Amino acid sequence: MNRDQGVLYQVISEKLDGLIWKVQINEKKTLVALESRNSDLKKVAFTVLNYQTGNIHFKEKVFEEPWNLNLAFTGEKTLVLTAFQQSNSPECRGLIAVNAQNGSKLWEQHNISLNQANENGIQVFDSRINPRKYYWIDHEDGGSIPEPGNNYSETDTLWFPQLSRPSVLPDFILREEIVGEVALLILPDKTIVSFHEKINNNFQQRLLVYQGDNILLDDILIKDIQKIQPESFFIQHNNLFYIRNKNEIVSYLV
Repeated sequence: MNRDQGVLYQVISEKLDGLIWKVQINEKKTLVALESRNSDLKKVAFTVLNYQTGNIHFKEKVFEEPWNLNLAFTGEKTLVLTAFQQSNSPECRGLIAVNAQNGSKLWEQHNISLNQANENGIQVFDSRINPRKYYWIDHEDGGSIPEPGNNYSETDTLWFPQLSRPSVLPDFILREEIVGEVALLILPDKTIVSFHEKINNNFQQRLLVYQGDNILLDDILIKDIQKIQPESFFIQHNNLFYIRNKNEIVSYLV
């Protein structure tokens, strides 16, 4: 895709029914996986999109265990979900592997807990046995495999902003009273900032991308809140990701 200087191209803008709880990236397959939760319906759902094309592989897939699941690992071909006794309990009672292309369940195993996962396999242990005995299983069929000789490690390509004083904001950005610190990330040719400003008796969180003194993007992440939101955005290579209104994933090429 050819990109004109001073123009941002939106790749993803996808709203979900639940609140986006967790975001994971698989760089090799350009996947973004989402865990979303609807507390009223007590349902957790999973979504996978291609952040390069914007295509949706599957959206808000719900499994038999409707609430006590968590997104643990996003691989090239599979998602690994952990199942817990209760949503607020650290005690894992099983794993589910999901096809990252279509959301179908590949396998499910009870009474095993996750220790770690990488592209070569999943290291688990039987939660009923003490002391723990670790072993490795395959992503696609859950069968036992030898311990991988070279553990797969993907280069960390995610960039997160640093917190700075409001004085870092240039004068051409018009704003209301700033509350708290400013999230700042300086790219080679652009700058991204996010901050909270006071509107009447509440706050709103705002995100801007600018190049020189030219504002390329000015978006409101959330309005009418009473507490400062802890996270705002991250960059993966030249992809900007952020959550709008807690239920919409947005991505731009920057």
